[in-house]
Amino acid sequence: MSIQKKKGVVALLCALFVWDASAILMAEESLFVNGIVWTGDQTQPRAESVLVRDGRIHYVGTREEASRRAGNSARIIDLEGRMLLPGFVETHSHPAVAGLLNAKLQVIGTQTVADVQAALKAYADAHPDEKVVFGFGFPSALNTALNAAGVKGPYREDLDAVVSDRPVMLIALDAHSAWVNSKALEVAGITMHTPDPLPGVHYYQRDKNGDPTGWMVEGNAFWPLVPLFGIGSEADFRAAFSDILPDYSAMGITTVFDAGIPGGDILLRNALKALTSMERDGQLPVRFRASSYLNSPDEKGDDMARRVAQIRQEFASDLIDLHTVKIPNDGTIEGETAAVLKPYAGGGSGAVLLSGKPFAQFLAALRKADLDAHIHAIGDRTLRVTLDAVAEARAAVSTSNSRVTVAHAMLAAPEDLRRMKSLDIMIQTTPHWAHDLSGTLALYSRLLDPKRGAKVMLLQDLWDAVPLVTFGADYPATGLPFPQTSPLYGIEIGHTRLAPGAEEGTPLPPADQRMALADLLMGYTVNGARQLRLEEEVGVIAPGKQADLIVLERDLFRTPPHLIHAIQVDLTMLAGRVVFTRDGAEF
Repeated sequence: MSIQKKKGVVALLCALFVWDASAILMAEESLFVNGIVWTGDQTQPRAESVLVRDGRIHYVGTREEASRRAGNSARIIDLEGRMLLPGFVETHSHPAVAGLLNAKLQVIGTQTVADVQAALKAYADAHPDEKVVFGFGFPSALNTALNAAGVKGPYREDLDAVVSDRPVMLIALDAHSAWVNSKALEVAGITMHTPDPLPGVHYYQRDKNGDPTGWMVEGNAFWPLVPLFGIGSEADFRAAFSDILPDYSAMGITTVFDAGIPGGDILLRNALKALTSMERDGQLPVRFRASSYLNSPDEKGDDMARRVAQIRQEFASDLIDLHTVKIPNDGTIEGETAAVLKPYAGGGSGAVLLSGKPFAQFLAALRKADLDAHIHAIGDRTLRVTLDAVAEARAAVSTSNSRVTVAHAMLAAPEDLRRMKSLDIMIQTTPHWAHDLSGTLALYSRLLDPKRGAKVMLLQDLWDAVPLVTFGADYPATGLPFPQTSPLYGIEIGHTRLAPGAEEGTPLPPADQRMALADLLMGYTVNGARQLRLEEEVGVIAPGKQADLIVLERDLFRTPPHLIHAIQVDLTMLAGRVVFTRDGAEF
């Protein structure tokens, strides 16, 4: 690939990305030629050339006309047969939390208590000055493998045996539970007399005497402890974002929706302050859409709406906005905390945070304030109570710009799929989970039953059922190394229902849920923009839109399906600014 000035003057673009303000290059005009252009625009799906002027797309069409419109100083970007498409929109991720977690102890890949203990000891010995050992990634299903006197684990004593003189807090791989030692409980003031945040839903697991075991179930039980332990300052978030957000750019992601920073407004504000300072310094490489996290079922919708409006007014900018409330309405199948219509094989059916009249009233308050709801709903029972509440809220507040997105929808009853379209609900889900990731098929078959365990991630059914489906990786809860959470991995897996790179094999059942490539691309671009209220600005390559563009090293549609994940992003452009170029790509 080469980039040159019109009239033959060579312009140099650094091929090795260096993250500082001076590395963000911008020309008044950029002209893309000699490539495959997938626009995402149904009225003009393909084009020969694209002209960018002052950060926006000026023209899409023939090379001849684009060249005629371009000025003499336009930068010509010769695609040399490569593929130009809209920047990916990541519709459910947790970069704020992930950035914090990535900087600390990593226990991803551990399988047993002994594995975690070994990793904890190595980290604690190497970081004797850290006042709190904070980590991430123990197996979400570890609790189902541990059982003492009828009480599920994991247990504080296992951590005490390694570190007892300072707090230890480990967050599970799915980010829906935490494991702490006795010192952490002591510092937090959590004893047998401490009430659970929400009994039976968000709670401290206890032994037969009522003492906390060290296992904290669901977010309201443990996320509020993070700032208490001195984690999550503005400086922490600035360092975290500076480390992780450029990697989103390297994946071709130009817009990121952070689906919740738990722990209260203090963490949200600190994260937004960090983002604001990055934008001011010219170092924010993505559009960032934040959400306010519902931390308690007692929170009134009107109060939440007022707080969100206040924070939005304080921080909204060209690249940053907040108009969504994240409602973590159930847990996970692995933790047996997702709310299901038919009980788990071991008993219990999970629980929901909100349901019935309180849920409907909360959603109605968001509708009155024109705020969006992003509702975590993995279990089929959670989906059902969500649909009921949405219907009641819309009857109560008939006119609103509010949008409702149901995140994940891993289990869905057929009758509820049929209800979705009439309620105009959007579905956000994660194609990366649509294969037998780490033996999930066997695990789900054991926890649910073989029939239900073989009917998760019905991507095509969801696509057919609702007006809008969007895609995102849910990092770090995806359970994958960060590079494997890129949209290109999701596109391949959603298309094949096989592990990335598998040329043959048995697709995750049902095999008829494999999706078309064009539909998956729509979910990662056009539909994603719609979910985040950005459809007037990004998501398609069309005149007047922001020039959020990416260049792939080859045509996705002509790549063997098992190699889609390996396609490299050569260039990422945000509003006409080059924010990433791949090392080794020729410019």
